[in-house]
Amino acid sequence: MAGFWACWVKKLLGCFQEESQDGWSTYGVTALLYIVSYVILSRISFLHPFSEVGITPWDPPQGLTLAVLLRLGLRYAPVVPVAMFIAELLVRHLAAPWLPVLPTLISVLITAGGYVGAAALLLRVFRIDAGLRRQNDVVMLLIVSLIAAFLVACGTVESFVGFHMIGRPDFWPATLRSWLGDYVGILTLTPAILVFTGTGLGARLPEQIQSSLSFKAEVLAQVLAIIGTVWFVFGLELSDELRLFYLLFLPSIWVAVRHGVAGAAASVLLTEVSLKLAFQARGFGAETVIDFQMLMVALGLTNLMLGAIVSERRLITQALKESETRVKAILNTAPDAILTLDDQGVIESANPAAEKMFGWADCDLLGMSVVTLLPGLVLERDRSLSEYQGKRQDATSFPAEVAIGHAAASNRLRTIALVRDVSRRVAAETQVRQHQVELAHVDRVSIVGEMASAILHEESQPLAAIAAYTRACRMLLQSPEVDIKMVAQALDKLAAQTMRAGAILNRMRDFLHRGEIELEPTAVQEIVDEVAEFAKTDLTEHDVRLKLDVEPGVPNVMADRVHVQQVILNLVRNAVEALSESRSETREIRLVVRHRGKRVVFEVRDTGPGIDRAIAERLFTPFTSSKDRGMGLGLSISRTIIAAHNGQLRHVPAETPGTTFTFDLPIATS
Repeated sequence: MAGFWACWVKKLLGCFQEESQDGWSTYGVTALLYIVSYVILSRISFLHPFSEVGITPWDPPQGLTLAVLLRLGLRYAPVVPVAMFIAELLVRHLAAPWLPVLPTLISVLITAGGYVGAAALLLRVFRIDAGLRRQNDVVMLLIVSLIAAFLVACGTVESFVGFHMIGRPDFWPATLRSWLGDYVGILTLTPAILVFTGTGLGARLPEQIQSSLSFKAEVLAQVLAIIGTVWFVFGLELSDELRLFYLLFLPSIWVAVRHGVAGAAASVLLTEVSLKLAFQARGFGAETVIDFQMLMVALGLTNLMLGAIVSERRLITQALKESETRVKAILNTAPDAILTLDDQGVIESANPAAEKMFGWADCDLLGMSVVTLLPGLVLERDRSLSEYQGKRQDATSFPAEVAIGHAAASNRLRTIALVRDVSRRVAAETQVRQHQVELAHVDRVSIVGEMASAILHEESQPLAAIAAYTRACRMLLQSPEVDIKMVAQALDKLAAQTMRAGAILNRMRDFLHRGEIELEPTAVQEIVDEVAEFAKTDLTEHDVRLKLDVEPGVPNVMADRVHVQQVILNLVRNAVEALSESRSETREIRLVVRHRGKRVVFEVRDTGPGIDRAIAERLFTPFTSSKDRGMGLGLSISRTIIAAHNGQLRHVPAETPGTTFTFDLPIATS
């Protein structure tokens, strides 16, 4: 009968809980159901009352009250004193109509206030889950309800004493019986209602009963074990039932271990109902019932705590399995190789990406030293991404980025290696660098047309001198008396001019030569002087003065001379073009070189109009140019060249008119 009633309450509460909380009809129906249930439980449990006030050793309505407040919320608090007062009138006052109403009303208010306060404390301070899914939820429910039941018992009994309904000597016996009745009612009813009206394990038990025959058989065996043990203790009419009571712990523990807090709540409720029937059948007196209820408190506390521990362990185990499943799914779908290593660098686990990356089967990877796959790998400390050469099973190698992390588990230090194959990225970077080299080559070739006049100007002088010295030698050799000394001097000068013409051509060939950047110790003065020579024609044509300001004793730099010259020449030519369009009377470019620590700083300043702010923000972006016919590649290529020299090319905003670019190069260490 109790089982059918519990299922009925579960269905109704579940339906009402899904309804809108704003509807008065839902609230009213739920409140009416609670009041009717409270009155019925009060009437059923009105056994062995103490004195005229009717204090019983089992008061399940208080368990129902606490369950309703925890499950449905504190908005039902106003209904609680109404239900209690109606039950007092229909149950206790019908049995003792001479009882005054005022003490009853005061005791109702004390009882309602105590359990509403307990529910508020559990919900808003301790924030328990009404489904009792955690061990802490059960512990808080048992402790708070224990204290609340004791305070309510003291308050109600004291009110009865104040109205001379109970004598002062009976205060503690009445308080004990009231506290015991309320707490046993809470232990037997509150957890059962909360668990079986929630969405946790208790709510899934009916599905398990319907789906598993073995589960049905086990539950039936456990129910029969509880009923059989109660019959053995009380049905045989033995003289030592109190000692035999402990046999009830055996089936209760069995149920709690197998089914957690849901099974514990059900077994406590079934045991209490069975005991009540046994007490009635045996006709025990009130004092004997009190003794058994004290044991019932111990049984209920033990059973519920054990069930809570079992349920929480199952939740933890389930969460761990789900976490392992997620981690396994992540490992299986990760594109990077993930290796777990012991403290000696031996592989303990590997994901499918590692098998694919290195070409080894999982069974072959396990137990293999990681240095076989990543020669030179260091495991002593956590490392950000570092580059190594990975080695596949077929002995081929590939560039790999490796991140190392450490984690302590089971008192052992384990290492996690995350390996990423960067072959495609390296190939793409190589291709980009090749394109940059080609663009730089194209830029240098484009300069040839503009420098053609400079080459002709430079070469015209040595060629004219060569022709003059050649004619002079011929005239000397045709004279009647050949002056060998003068012929030798003319030939020496001829050779010098030839060498000068060749040097000019060699510099131009080196400048136009397309090759990789090769860093070597290079004299700064040599770089600056050759740039000045290259720029001479443009400077003369546009009436611009180039002023060199090189710090004396500046050390050599690690640089590719031709590429650095290209950068400086590009900056100078840009400055010349800016000054050619300027109306400034001072047309000057300053090439300043200074030694700063382990770097040499180059600075190109001009007195031109400067660069517009909108263009300055994206100055180094390819195809961005302030010139009408500019391609917008010069500065981008120049920055790439300086970056390859471990330096940085920057535009320095100036307060005065003009433009300033600066870059730095590392000094040569040897």
